[in-house]
Amino acid sequence: MNTASNAAAVRTAPAANTWPGKLRALALHALNLHLQNCAVIAEAHRRPQ
Repeated sequence: MNTASNAAAVRTAPAANTWPGKLRALALHALNLHLQNCAVIAEAHRRPQ
């Protein structure tokens, strides 16, 4: 999880001013949120009820 956010921060640094750069940053942020959500769901399913 942490490595995904670190990689996203490294990738979004160059060319964030242009619209493709902004779109890429938005897509990476959405992917990071999705992965965090998946981790929460997986943790919820892993715990015994």
